[in-house]
Amino acid sequence: MIPIRMATGFFIFCMAILQSYAFGQNLQRIQFQFDLQDLDGQQQMLSQNDSQVSRAFVFLSTTCPISNSYITELNRLAKALPQGVQLYGVVSDPNTTRVSAANHFAEYKSTFPILFDSSMLMSLSLGPTHVPEAFVLNPAGELVYRGAIDNAYQSIGRRRANVENHYLQDAIDAVAAGRMPKVPQTKPVGCVLPSTQTDGSIGQITYTRDVAPILQQRCETCHRAGQVAPFALSNYAQAKAQANMIVEVTQSRIMPPWIPGAETAHRFVGQRWLSDRELELLAKWVDEGCALGDEADLPPPAEFAEGWQLGVPDLVVKMQEPFSVPASGPDLLQNFVLPIDIPKDKLVAAVEFHPGNKRVVHHAVLFLDDKGQARKLDAATAEPGYSNFGGPGFLPSGALGGWSVGNTARRLPNDMGRYLKKGSDLVVQVHYHPTGKVEVDQSEIGLYFVNKPVEVSLKESAKLVGSIWMANYEMDIPAGEANYRRSTSYTLPKDVIMVGIVPHMHLLGKSMRVTAIQPKKELEVLIDIPKWDYNWQDEYYYEQPIRLKAGTKVVVEAVFDNSEDNPSNPSSPPKRVTWGEGTTDEMLFCFFLLTADKTEDLIHTIFDNLGHDLKQNRKDVGPTP
Repeated sequence: MIPIRMATGFFIFCMAILQSYAFGQNLQRIQFQFDLQDLDGQQQMLSQNDSQVSRAFVFLSTTCPISNSYITELNRLAKALPQGVQLYGVVSDPNTTRVSAANHFAEYKSTFPILFDSSMLMSLSLGPTHVPEAFVLNPAGELVYRGAIDNAYQSIGRRRANVENHYLQDAIDAVAAGRMPKVPQTKPVGCVLPSTQTDGSIGQITYTRDVAPILQQRCETCHRAGQVAPFALSNYAQAKAQANMIVEVTQSRIMPPWIPGAETAHRFVGQRWLSDRELELLAKWVDEGCALGDEADLPPPAEFAEGWQLGVPDLVVKMQEPFSVPASGPDLLQNFVLPIDIPKDKLVAAVEFHPGNKRVVHHAVLFLDDKGQARKLDAATAEPGYSNFGGPGFLPSGALGGWSVGNTARRLPNDMGRYLKKGSDLVVQVHYHPTGKVEVDQSEIGLYFVNKPVEVSLKESAKLVGSIWMANYEMDIPAGEANYRRSTSYTLPKDVIMVGIVPHMHLLGKSMRVTAIQPKKELEVLIDIPKWDYNWQDEYYYEQPIRLKAGTKVVVEAVFDNSEDNPSNPSSPPKRVTWGEGTTDEMLFCFFLLTADKTEDLIHTIFDNLGHDLKQNRKDVGPTP
């Protein structure tokens, strides 16, 4: 017979495994659509996790003695965190000001970042009931543990002499090792948090507590002195003066500028998308009369990085001459040729674009030319660079990405890089918009290389990033047609990893949707742009690169609006429009940034895609009348 103690232990072990398995089948996925500032004034980018870290959050308070008793233990955990795990404290009490919380945790000498959840955004996402209560999310954002930090407290006022179960420590160790915690949930013991209504109501909405953090995180990148936006939103007076405009452009999703829609199945790096709760807070603040609030709730002024955000670049290239932007007239797309002096081929891990004049530079696209084609186009014009709408005016040998207002420079993950051939020129297409007076720009770009020889990287798995594209060249859009549809498809010949996507249309573009159907899988949306805006197109990196099997069918569907109701229509009255690179022409392109476990699979896919593109019908429909 099996001894009773052994049988009991085996039963408990089996129950733990079954509980973990059952919990794992229904993991709640938490996706934060907001960022929070910690009590030291640092912005914590919760909405992004491109570094694929696990996160632990512990709700705390300034008044609960049990919460305060755990600061020492949390400091210990923070000091010994495994690589790839972050630990945060969270203060989510509507009765606590930011200043009082900062003073309290400074007195208790906390060593880990403590988020001030001013509008209870974090509380509404995770649903804590007590302080302290811990939550652990794996890199996919799945909630794998919630409950007590350990079993030190049997109940309020009853503390054990010996702590036997370190639940939070075990959960952190588990996610660091890529597995489920043995115990996924426990009952927290502590002080009850103030109740939150199901609609998130927490009393009067104020500028200092609710609105200022949103404007700092979502708007001030552009809306501050010396930047591209037409007015600043750096203080209460400025926000109140533009209050109605703020509500109008946010409710309509015009601002912050982000054209991918909610149906996109995968998150992008640098995604700018206000949550429904943030939209509600802004609207309610205006409806209630734009209350200032308690200045003790006001976050410290936002600090924006100056200089090179990624550190000193390996190489800096700059426009060879200043370029003058006229005071008025249409927007300009000017291409500048910047020679790149490198002794041998490189892989480019990141680029950082620095506009020389932030008032006029709207966005930039970086092409590569290894045949000197752009130099000839530049030589044919008197001014610095040359003008061309839609593309650089030649077939690029590659590309290094782009920049738009509000973008944050980031390295490609895992030592990935784009191929840069020795002797290539960087061709920078800059979109300028006049400000009402003559402006001068001389922008520069920092290049960051992968720190190993190209030949070594090419032998490794998923290091080289290359581009393929899909296009439909059969454009013949009748005048007045508001829903002209075109599509194109391509079947991947090899297994690849999709790193990013770059949709492209011109001024008549109305919407674009890109989907993928993998073998034996359901359709997934790679990007959905319900309202195309040529002025805000971007290069979109996936927060988690997507593995696509050989045989995956990728479909691009686009709609164009050539009616009088399209405010971007360059012709009034509308005229027939065909495919082309001119301002009044139209395009349907979608570029894809790929890597692969095997470099030869990526190269095979690139050449197969080139052959596919050459087979596309380029029917001559005649010039635009």
